[in-house]
Amino acid sequence: MSGDDVTEGEPAPADVAEIVRDAGLSPMDPDRVPSGYPHDLERWIPVADGHRVWVRPILPEDVARIANAFAHADIETIRRRFFTGAPPTDRAHLDYLANVDYRTRLALVAMDAEGNSVGIGRYEATSGTDAEVAIVVAPAWRRRGVGAALLCALEAPATARGIRRFVALYLPENTAVEHLLTSIGYGARRTVDGIAELFKELEPAKPGTDVGTEDG
Repeated sequence: MSGDDVTEGEPAPADVAEIVRDAGLSPMDPDRVPSGYPHDLERWIPVADGHRVWVRPILPEDVARIANAFAHADIETIRRRFFTGAPPTDRAHLDYLANVDYRTRLALVAMDAEGNSVGIGRYEATSGTDAEVAIVVAPAWRRRGVGAALLCALEAPATARGIRRFVALYLPENTAVEHLLTSIGYGARRTVDGIAELFKELEPAKPGTDVGTEDG
């Protein structure tokens, strides 16, 4: 779980220089997609600072975006996301992150209007009806509500796929991510083996709700 997108507000002017220029690494609006790809999850989503980001389900081609993000990430971001100073950069793990079944494992990629990466939010089913969530947000888009928007966007498709509770793991000293999570309804914190956990009970999707369950 990344704690870098934690508060709302206008970005600093220097953020413009930090935009991830990776639009050419994978398509913004793909022509060809894997089996089971939920087209209904493609949409523009408003974030807290008044901007919109384009969100679509992850594609295998996005492995290039993930590798590029790891290559340019600062050590603190990696430590908060993976609880270690070194990201898992072997090809097998990168492929694992970019290839999902869109049901027990789902990831949403957020992009700006030019197709540059903004962030990634994902859930992975663990046991029973629980799923672990994680987010990573590009430096230029932190503190603008992107992390909250991605986590909320995962909820409806998760409930449609039988997930009933989200679990977020983070370092106990990361009060920033705790603030983000509690602001969108996570609670019941506990700490196990030095890792903090927060939970959110999900409401079942209402009949007729568009949650992207059909194959594309």
